[in-house]
Amino acid sequence: MRYLLVAALACSSGSSAKTEPAAPPPKGRVETKTFHSDALGVDKSVVVYLPGGYDAGTKRYPVFYYLHGLGGDETNWTQVGHLDEAADAIGLQAIVVMPDGDDSFFIDSPATIDYDKCIADGSGLFFPDRPHHATCVKKNDYETYITKDLIGWADKTYRTVATRDARAIAGLSMGGYGALMLGMRHPDLFAASASHSGVDALLYKGPHPYVAGKVDLESDAKEWGKAIGGMGDWIRSRFGDDIENWRAHDPAALAGKLDNGKLALYLDCGTEDDFLLNDEALYLHDILVARHVDHSYFLGPGRHDFHFWAARVGKSLAFLRDHTKV
Repeated sequence: MRYLLVAALACSSGSSAKTEPAAPPPKGRVETKTFHSDALGVDKSVVVYLPGGYDAGTKRYPVFYYLHGLGGDETNWTQVGHLDEAADAIGLQAIVVMPDGDDSFFIDSPATIDYDKCIADGSGLFFPDRPHHATCVKKNDYETYITKDLIGWADKTYRTVATRDARAIAGLSMGGYGALMLGMRHPDLFAASASHSGVDALLYKGPHPYVAGKVDLESDAKEWGKAIGGMGDWIRSRFGDDIENWRAHDPAALAGKLDNGKLALYLDCGTEDDFLLNDEALYLHDILVARHVDHSYFLGPGRHDFHFWAARVGKSLAFLRDHTKV
């Protein structure tokens, strides 16, 4: 995997004429929209980055979908992660769509919903004090929400190149998981996928630290995450009791069937990750190496926070740029 660094060199040969400095490339802009999702049965907010020059022409652009983490929302990538600044810094010529995924793990969940009760008192939410009208949904079909409703809306609303080769998906933490899972389950929709500190191996139990060849995977869905209390209970409720459903949505399990060239992959994680997700990243990396699947991989100093993610988002944007085409 490579990153391209472009340097502009100015030189003169015996001429004393002064030249005006080149104008800086136009910056992109960020806007917030609302659209209706049939899969969720409600309206959802979405933040969109439009690249510099978008408003001045008729050009069509690749589109990248960036997913937030558990407890986050559609504003995180720009307000805390400064994605728009990172995109401007590399002169990104792509549309970036940042949806509100609630605390869903971006799957079509078997969890039941009482919408009226959720609106009344936050029942069924991981964070019941979040704004109910913005968070409660009538159906739990978040995979369908992303892969059908959101993509369909973006392609109708903006000048996208509405093809698989010009579309990619990325995210952090829960969203990093979602990006890998959705990319691997829908390679007909996405050319590339990037995960920042994601849950890269859903059923990974240990060891900690990671030891190649010694991995223990959870085989009983009812036991998953009991050591982490309420968060484990919540995640378990999203996936249900059928371990096969977990495996069908586990990036590490899906990677075991992935062929080289099927999906361009980027992984990173901090070596001081608060949830030890660096061990899962190592495990997924080894699976990809064993299958001879080319991918970009980085482990370095950092915790599970925006200090790490904001410093790395320019890397994933560049990776997606370099692995999509119009």
